[in-house]
Amino acid sequence: MSYVFAFPLAADLQTKIDNMLSGHAKGEYVDAKVSTDLAIGTTDGVTKALALDVIEILKSNGEGAGLLGVLANLLKSTMHVLIRQIMGKVDHSEQDKLANYLKNRRIEVDGAPRFGFVMPEALGGRFDELLTRIADGNMNNARPDITKAMQDFVMVAVASFYDEFTSCIDLGFVKRKMVDVGRGTIIKGSQSTVNKLFATMSDDDLKKVTAHYTTMFVKQ
Repeated sequence: MSYVFAFPLAADLQTKIDNMLSGHAKGEYVDAKVSTDLAIGTTDGVTKALALDVIEILKSNGEGAGLLGVLANLLKSTMHVLIRQIMGKVDHSEQDKLANYLKNRRIEVDGAPRFGFVMPEALGGRFDELLTRIADGNMNNARPDITKAMQDFVMVAVASFYDEFTSCIDLGFVKRKMVDVGRGTIIKGSQSTVNKLFATMSDDDLKKVTAHYTTMFVKQ
């Protein structure tokens, strides 16, 4: 039994990634701009799945939607600037590592490609039990439990989406400091949002949001 976190990317972005990987398998390399565009596109995909899509669910909950709106802007502004600064020129060795990163992030669910990663078994099992419990209407300790689970998820997601991505780029001292600062900013903003978010939700909103999570936290 394994657990994955994975969501579908926009169809055009998935096609670009597939084309890049198929070309790379034949020894072809893309322009640095293509690598930058793919990095920004996948970052925006993560932001959409974890924040923007949830904002749509919480349209009637101004406080919760507002918290996630601030987080979405933080993630996009931090990552877009960082990506453009560290990926000005991507050599073949870095493209090799980026291609491997994208292959590792490719998860098939019901035969269709998604973007994500394999969850630690213990954390995946916690989400499986917790999301099922909330779906069944058992709200006993649901808010503190989902808050703690999402705090732990933030650290796993940062390791998979941020650390593994930035490790593909050869960084000097200045760019390494930028990466470290960006990492701290993302963790601090994400953890702060998680700590506040679920307390603002009604039981109905919590069910709707965790139902959305259930589509991405998948048992295989």
